[in-house]
Amino acid sequence: MDRFIALDIETGGIGDDKSLLTACFILAKRSDDGEMQIIDSLNLKIKPEDGIYHVTAESLGINHIDLKQHDKDAITEREAGQKLYERLKTWYTISGSTKLIPVGHNVAFDIRRVTNTLVSRGSWDSFVSYRVLDTCTIAQFLKMTNKLPNSLTCSLVNLGDYFNCHPLGGKPHEAEYDTLLALNVLEKLMTYV
Repeated sequence: MDRFIALDIETGGIGDDKSLLTACFILAKRSDDGEMQIIDSLNLKIKPEDGIYHVTAESLGINHIDLKQHDKDAITEREAGQKLYERLKTWYTISGSTKLIPVGHNVAFDIRRVTNTLVSRGSWDSFVSYRVLDTCTIAQFLKMTNKLPNSLTCSLVNLGDYFNCHPLGGKPHEAEYDTLLALNVLEKLMTYV
């Protein structure tokens, strides 16, 4: 049975030069009735090795991260990478040594940042499949086939509104919330095939 690694990150802005601030990874499986079931999760608050954050005011306004409080709770990129590597290794074993299928909304960006900052691309590829499930791409395809309204914008929040499947607690642009919402949206999108 397939195992999925849903993920989302929040950064200090657009561009690889901006700090990776939070990351959420959720191990999930699809039950016989089609529901996504959470098996385990890893939430990380991350700070740069040198302690110097590269952020924009606009990004902090969107993700509502208070850098002063964040810095008190965060671990270094190196520590976060070690935690992620150990969790990936464990999840891969739980999955019967079958590579985890990444799930997210515009997930290619998230994977690139994770493999540039936390774990090497080789380590990631040892445990995670290159075959991704991107909820934005799937929704765009369903719009093209007239299974979703053409007027629907495919932002994660709008898809959550359309399917009425927002997770309880948290808010958009928090890594854990967005990861859970992507799993919920994927579950709804799977009903269209």
